[in-house]
Amino acid sequence: MPFKRISIGAEPLQTVDDADAFVAGDMVREGADFAILPIIRCNEEEVMNWGHFEPEDLVIKSADNSYCLLGATSSWDSDYEYTETVVGIQAEYAGYTGLKGVVTSAIGNKVPAFGRLLYSILAKESSPKVYVRVCLSDENAWQKWNRVRVMCNHSPQLQVLLELDPSTEKAVDMKQWMAEPVHIVVLPESMFTKNAGGYPVLPRQHQATVAAWMDYDIAFVIQTTDAGSGLGDRIRYLRHLGQSQPERSVQNSASDEYRDILQVPLQPLMDHLESATYETFEQDEPKYAHYEEAMVRAIGDVAARLKRRIVLMVVGAGRGPLVSRALRAARRLEADVHVIALEKNPNAMVELQRKNATLWLNKVEVIYGDMRNKQFVEKADILVSELLGSFGDNELSPECLDGALENLATNECVCIPRRYTAYVAPLSSSMLFRRARKHTGSFKLETPYVVNIHAAHILDDAQPVWKFRHGRPVVPTPNERTSSTVFTARSESIVHGLAGFFDAELYPGVELSICPATHTPDMHSWFPMYFPIQRPLTVDAGAEISVHMWRRSSGAKTWYEWCIDTSDSSGIHNVNGHEFWIGQ
Repeated sequence: MPFKRISIGAEPLQTVDDADAFVAGDMVREGADFAILPIIRCNEEEVMNWGHFEPEDLVIKSADNSYCLLGATSSWDSDYEYTETVVGIQAEYAGYTGLKGVVTSAIGNKVPAFGRLLYSILAKESSPKVYVRVCLSDENAWQKWNRVRVMCNHSPQLQVLLELDPSTEKAVDMKQWMAEPVHIVVLPESMFTKNAGGYPVLPRQHQATVAAWMDYDIAFVIQTTDAGSGLGDRIRYLRHLGQSQPERSVQNSASDEYRDILQVPLQPLMDHLESATYETFEQDEPKYAHYEEAMVRAIGDVAARLKRRIVLMVVGAGRGPLVSRALRAARRLEADVHVIALEKNPNAMVELQRKNATLWLNKVEVIYGDMRNKQFVEKADILVSELLGSFGDNELSPECLDGALENLATNECVCIPRRYTAYVAPLSSSMLFRRARKHTGSFKLETPYVVNIHAAHILDDAQPVWKFRHGRPVVPTPNERTSSTVFTARSESIVHGLAGFFDAELYPGVELSICPATHTPDMHSWFPMYFPIQRPLTVDAGAEISVHMWRRSSGAKTWYEWCIDTSDSSGIHNVNGHEFWIGQ
């Protein structure tokens, strides 16, 4: 994976008289990409006395370099009676000059007043982005930030500028902060030491923290008391640290493009998938290697029992990746296997027929039809499907395989997959919550999404909510499910919804999983599910989090409902499938 250049800024702690001169001089010379500079250099009383800025009052005097400047306002925790007015004037000026954003002072002890002032700025139509300075040296930093964020109704214009604590003697657990809207991480000058050659480096504990943040889409800022004394060396060191991070595999690099991108789950029964969608799935070598191993084992066991030609049927064959694997499995065992490919997508049928003529040498019987109601004289000894979704059953694998096993299978038919289980875990992620809230629709936060979860904190180990088993004989049972599960919050946090996963037993001894603790290495076909809630719930460390889920069906529709209970309740989401449902 090519190295991604890290954005690094400077925050001079010495007096700067002119922003344009600083940008043209120290910032460019030392190799910084941007800078945080005070907006004004006069005191608050002078601003109030005049009601406007004079040029000599300003550090940032023009919009010439606004693209590379963040404006730091005066104190938000002052006893001065006109603080709100003074800060508001500075924020308006920042918007006028087009600055990248406004940086507040650190959250003090007057949290309600701070939150009120912040929200009054964010509520204005022309509000710039606001970066709240959060100092980890404050032991109540997260609690204060969370109160302010909730007061401001989780505004998407609200970001965190996280200032690390140089006095920490061990690596700090950043899991919760990595679930927050942190856009800038500040490194105080005192965090750096010098190596034997006299160059600045980070001690091991800080190096581990900074390296972890480099896997996120954030910028770094180095505070300096003298921009001409070592700032450039510190910037070059950080860039070298970034280039020294381990390279990711090609598969993982491709998945990185989808980090925290919300996708509506596929509806393969209602919609005919496009060729490009099939092609994406087909690139997952680990997935198909596991399917091939399951078929090898199944063919071996069935052949030993039947002593005749085996009928292996791939239902929902798509463009044929499992068909190719089935033929290869038969060749590995030198077994007599008749492979049938059944597909209901008329467009994919063209590809199946082409492959049968050119690749499979007409050894496959390609048939058009729906597995749920197609009737064959010849029945399957082995039935293979890849209809699994990110939550196991969310592409209606239970309904499809019930019909296929009833109509297409022998009395002793082996089904691959044999079993799959859905899991959930409470999740904190400002990124996912904000993106879900932006989606169109009347019930923006009552739709589950498929997402490569990254900027998030999973608050407890995933637990199973329900499972499905398939095989002969078919025992008629409803596919509706109900589950109540209790979790314990690992740390103080705010719950933004649920992460959903699954694992599957394809055949005894062959399993697939996207659960964090058991994830199949390098497999990328399935991203987890995200079930958002409309109102985030703050929880204490050790608090119980009760999760209630339902899988419901009516007519040709199947849907999920979900609810989270702490000391408060999220309420039940997607009741009666009023916002999201899966069509049959």
